[in-house]
Amino acid sequence: MSETSLSVVVPVPATLAAPETGFLNLGHYQHPTRQLTVNSRYLSLDGRPWMPVMGEFHYSRYPESEWAAELAKMKAGGVDIVASYVIWNHHEPLQGQWHWDGRRDLSRFIDLAAQAGLLVYLRPGPWVHAEVRLGGFPDWLPATGPLRCNDPVYLGHVKRFYDQIGAQVKGRLWCDGGPIVGLQLENEYGSTGPGAGKEHIAELKRLAIEAGMTVPIYTVTGWPTLDIPPTEVLPVSGAYADGFWQGSREALPPSGVFLFNTRRVIGEMGNVDGTPAAGLIDTEHYPFCLAEAGGGMHQSYHRRPVISTEDVYATTLVQLGSGANLYGYYMYHGGTNPVCETGPLNETQASGYPNDVPQWGYDFHAPLGQYGQVRPSWGRLRLLHQFMQAFGETLAPLVAVLPEAGPLDPADRTQPRVSVRAVGARASEMEGFVFVNHHVRHHPLPALAGQHWQLETAQGDALHLPSEGSVDLRPGMAFIWPVGQRLGSLCMRQATVQPLTRWQDADGAVTWVGFAIEGVAAEVVLDASGLQGVNAFGAKVDQLDDGATRVRLVATDSPQLIELTEVGGRVHRLLILSQAMAAEAQQVQLGGQNRLVRSSHPAFLDASGEQLQLQRPAGEAGQLWIYPAQGLGGERHTAGVTWASWSWTAEPARQWALQPSLRQAAGQAPAIQWGPHISWRDGPVPLVPDESAQAGAARWALTVPAQALEALHQAPGQRLWLTLDLVGDVARLWVDGTVVDDRFCDGSRWQIALDRWLPAGAAPTIEISLLPIAADLPVFLEPAARAAGAGAVLREAVLSLSRTDAVSPRAGS
Repeated sequence: MSETSLSVVVPVPATLAAPETGFLNLGHYQHPTRQLTVNSRYLSLDGRPWMPVMGEFHYSRYPESEWAAELAKMKAGGVDIVASYVIWNHHEPLQGQWHWDGRRDLSRFIDLAAQAGLLVYLRPGPWVHAEVRLGGFPDWLPATGPLRCNDPVYLGHVKRFYDQIGAQVKGRLWCDGGPIVGLQLENEYGSTGPGAGKEHIAELKRLAIEAGMTVPIYTVTGWPTLDIPPTEVLPVSGAYADGFWQGSREALPPSGVFLFNTRRVIGEMGNVDGTPAAGLIDTEHYPFCLAEAGGGMHQSYHRRPVISTEDVYATTLVQLGSGANLYGYYMYHGGTNPVCETGPLNETQASGYPNDVPQWGYDFHAPLGQYGQVRPSWGRLRLLHQFMQAFGETLAPLVAVLPEAGPLDPADRTQPRVSVRAVGARASEMEGFVFVNHHVRHHPLPALAGQHWQLETAQGDALHLPSEGSVDLRPGMAFIWPVGQRLGSLCMRQATVQPLTRWQDADGAVTWVGFAIEGVAAEVVLDASGLQGVNAFGAKVDQLDDGATRVRLVATDSPQLIELTEVGGRVHRLLILSQAMAAEAQQVQLGGQNRLVRSSHPAFLDASGEQLQLQRPAGEAGQLWIYPAQGLGGERHTAGVTWASWSWTAEPARQWALQPSLRQAAGQAPAIQWGPHISWRDGPVPLVPDESAQAGAARWALTVPAQALEALHQAPGQRLWLTLDLVGDVARLWVDGTVVDDRFCDGSRWQIALDRWLPAGAAPTIEISLLPIAADLPVFLEPAARAAGAGAVLREAVLSLSRTDAVSPRAGS
C-alpha cells in the first residue's frame, strides 16, 4: 500500500450465527423429489443455499405466439424464475365472462416457462396496481361494495377469481412436480384495522390455498405497512432508481438505492395512496428478498425518466452487497396492454389514480423491451445473474458488513461506497466478496484516487485489497472482488477481477471465469498451500513475502488463461475476459458438459437444449464461440483458450430509410390542464391531453418498401423493426385507422416490431401521429430530451430487418 493510499477498514465477522428456522409457516406443499425452503436469511433449494433471479413478464401484455422465444431470452439472461401478475380485468372485464385464451392463456404460459427451464411465481392480487386501470379491478367491481378488506361480498368475488386461477394452475404447482413455487398476495397494501391489515392478508392466503394455489412460498410487499400475519407470509422489498409517480419536474435527489444499507429501509414505492413505509422489515425473521427492483422505469405523462444501463446495474449490485438473497425485477420484460371490450386498461388520473400512463405501451425501458428487443442492460445484468447462480451457495449465508465510518448519507460525495459479505477468523481463512459502487443516477460522483480496502478480522490481522498499491475510483464504476475462493485444494486468496461463473468437471478440476474491471489493474493472489505450479501464459508472476503467488495480468481485450496445478497433478483453470466480452458470455449445459458461450448478438438455447439461436440485425455479421471446444463442430479459434466458432455474414440492403409523407401539420401545443392535488405530492401534475387535443397532432403516413416486405416473408423468424426519432409530446402508431401503440416522448428512440401488423399480402396503412410539445411543458424530461426543443418533429424513420440463425454445435448433429 502506498503512503498516499486512503485505506477504508471493514470488520469481518469470525463466524456467523445460524439462521433462524421454524418461525415462518412456509415451506409446505413440497415437490415430489425436491425441496424449497426459507429461513431468516436465505432460500434453500434441495438443501443448498439458493440465490435466484426473478424477472417480471406479464403474459397478458404479450402475444402468445411469441412467448416461447421471450422466455428463452429470459433464461439466457440469467433469470431463474419468471413472475407475473394475474390481472383481474384482463380476465373478467364483464362480470361472469371469463377469458383464459390467446394472450390470456395462463396455463399455456406456465407450460412454456417450464419448457424454457424457468420456475414461475404468480402475483394474483386481487389488486395488483401494475399501472392498470383501477389497479386491475374490473370496472364492475367497485359498485359491489367495500374493496380490499374482509367484506363478505368482496371476498365472494375474490373467491371466484382465485378459483378460476386455481383451475388454470392445476397440475402445474411445485407440489405437482410443476414450476409454480410461490404466490404474492395483494400488492402495496396499506389498510389496517378490523377486517383489514393482517386479518385480510391471512384471509387471502386461506382463499388461495382453498382454491388449490398451494405453494412453498407466500409473500406480500413490505410497503407501505407491515401489518401482516408475521409467520404466514414473507415481506419483500423494492428498489427503483427513479419513479414516474414522483411529482418533481427536476432530477430527484441522490437515491438510497445507490448506497449500501443493511436496514432494508423501504421508502415511497409508488403505491397509490402514497403512505410512507411504516417500520422496518425485521431482519431477525425474514431474509432480504426483492420483488420490485427496477429493471427500468415506466413513463407517466408528467415524469418520463430514461433509466440507463449503469443505473440498473449499480442498483442491483448495491442490493446484493446489502444482503439481498432473492432479486426480482419489475419489469424484466415490457409489453402492451391488451384490447378489452370495456375500453382502455391503463391507469389514469381521470379514473381516480395518481398517474396518466400510456394507453397501450408498457415498455418500461426494461432489459427486454415491449417487443422483445434486447437492450444493453440485458447483457450487463447477466454479469450479476451468473455470479448469483455460480457463487450464490457461498454468498447467500453471508451477512453484509459496512465500514463503521460510512457513508450513511445517499448524498455523500467524499467517501467510497463499499460493503463486504465475508466471514473468517483470520485473514488466511476469509471467504466472501467485496462490493464497490461509485455510481449515482443524475449525480456523478467525483473521482476518488488512491483507494484501498482493509478487511480486518477479530484476531487483528487483515487482508489488503489490492495486495499492493491502490485503485482510482472513477464516476460510474461498480464492481465485485472475490476473497478466499476454493479451487479443489487450492485457495485464491484475493483478486481484483470480478467473478462471472465457475464449474467443476467430473474429475474435480475447476474452471473459474472472471473479467477484468475497466480502470483496475487485474491481479490474482494464490496461497502457497497445495500449489505445485502456475502457467500464466505471458502474465507477470511474482512471490509475496508470505510465499503466496501473485499473477498480474496484462491489459488486453483478449481472454487470458491461467493454469493452476495442485499437488497431485490436477489442473484448474482461471479464464479472465474483458468486461465487454464478459457481457457477451453465458454458461450453458451443452452436450452433457458445462461450457461458456460468447456471442456477438443475443443467443439462447431452444427448448431441446441442443440448438443455439442467435438473433441479430440482418445487416450485421454474427459470431458465436464456445469453450471448451471438445465434442463440438464449427471452426477452431484460439484466444486465450481454443473455442469452437461459427460465423454468419452480413446481408446487404437490409435497412431502409423511409420518407414519411406529412398528412397534417401540427397545430399549437395543447393547453395545460391540471389533475387533482394528491396529498403526497407538492402539488398537482399535468393531465395527459384529452382526445379532442389529438385534432392538433401532426400526422405522417409511412410506406413500407416492397423490398422490405419481400425480405420479411422470405424466411421464418425474421422481424421488421421500425425505429423513430421523435421530438414531441404524445406519439401514436396507427394501423388501418386504429391506434395500436403509443408513448410519451422521452428523448429515446421508439422501436416497434412492425411485422406484427404485416401479414403476407397487402400492406396496411401505417401512420404516426404526434402532439407538439411546448418548450415550457411542466413535466420531467431527461436533459437530452429537454434540449431537443419544442414542436412536433419526425426526425428519422428507419426500417431494419433482424433474423434468427440457428446452429446445433455438437459434432455430427
